[in-house]
Amino acid sequence: MQLVLDTPGLELLKKDRTLLIKGEQSSRVISPAKLTSIAITAKVILHTDAVVLCVKNQIPILFFDRIGRANARVWSPYFESIATLRRYQVKFGEGVEASSWMVDLFLLKAEEQIENLRWLNARSNRAGLETAIKQIRQQSKAFEGFRDQLLDECSSRMMGVEGAIARVYWQSLGSSLPRQYTFSKRSRQPAEDVFNAALNYLYGMLYAVVEAGLFAAGLDPHLGILHADEYNKPTLSFDLIESFRPWIDRLLMEECLKDSIKTAFFTQNQHGIFLNKEGKAFFIPLFNDFLRSERKYFERQATVRNHVYFLAAQLARRIRTLMEA
Repeated sequence: MQLVLDTPGLELLKKDRTLLIKGEQSSRVISPAKLTSIAITAKVILHTDAVVLCVKNQIPILFFDRIGRANARVWSPYFESIATLRRYQVKFGEGVEASSWMVDLFLLKAEEQIENLRWLNARSNRAGLETAIKQIRQQSKAFEGFRDQLLDECSSRMMGVEGAIARVYWQSLGSSLPRQYTFSKRSRQPAEDVFNAALNYLYGMLYAVVEAGLFAAGLDPHLGILHADEYNKPTLSFDLIESFRPWIDRLLMEECLKDSIKTAFFTQNQHGIFLNKEGKAFFIPLFNDFLRSERKYFERQATVRNHVYFLAAQLARRIRTLMEA
C-alpha cells in the first residue's frame, strides 16, 4: 500500500524493525513489508533511521508540493522492483487486460457523470436531465463489448462511445446551470466560457495529483495505455484521470450554484477566456480543500487524494498479479 503523510507535524520514526507514524492525537505502527511507497504532501518530520529503513526495504519516499507536483524522491540505488514493474507495465498495455482496465475506468466515469446530473436535477429540475441520464446509462453498456479486445483493435471505437456520452453529458449539464454559467459545449484550449475556463485549470491541477499517485505506485506516468505516448507527456495520467474528472465537475457545479464564481476571476482576449491571478487565488485553495475532503469510494472512507493514490496502487497490483501469474 501507499502511505500518504498529509497532516502537518506528523513524525516518521523507526521502532525496532517497523515504522512509527506519530501525530498529536494518535500513533500507528506499520511494517515496511506492507508498503510500496511513502508520499509526503505536508510539512512532516522524518528521522534518519526511518529513512534508512525505507531505503533498505526499497520503499521510495516522494515529496510533493501543495497541488501534487513531484519535487523530490529518496530511494534505494538498487530499485529492482520498480524496474520490473515498469517492464510489466509495457507488457500489460499490449494485452486484452489493458482494454478491460480502461472499460472499468470509463464505466466508473459514466456512473459519476450520472450522479452529477441527478444531483443537478434535484436542484434545478430542468427538462431533459432524466432523458440524458437514461441515454448515458444505455450508451455506457457498449463499453463491455471491448473487454476481450486488444486496445489497438478497439481504442478508436471505445473513445467514440466515450465521446458520445460526453456530448450528452456536457450539453445537459451546460444548459442546466444558472444562466450566467451556461454553455453549449465542452471547450478546452482555449475556453469559450467561464465554466470551461475554470474547469480547464482545475483539471490541470488534478493531472498533477494523478501523476503523483502513479509515481508513488512505482508506475511510469509516461507509459500510457489508451492514450498514445507523447514526448514529455504523462500519458498514463491522461488514462487514470478519467474516473476522477466528474468529481472536479461536481466541485465546480457546486460553486456555480452558490454563485461564488465572479467575472473578475477571468480575462478574455482574442484567443479565448482564461483564469487570471484573482481567479487562481480563489480556485487553488478550493482545490486543496477538495483534496483533503473525505468521501466514500470503493467502500473506503478516505480523502480524495488518498482515493487517487489507491486507484493508482490498484493498477500496479493488477499489473503485477497478471504478469506474475
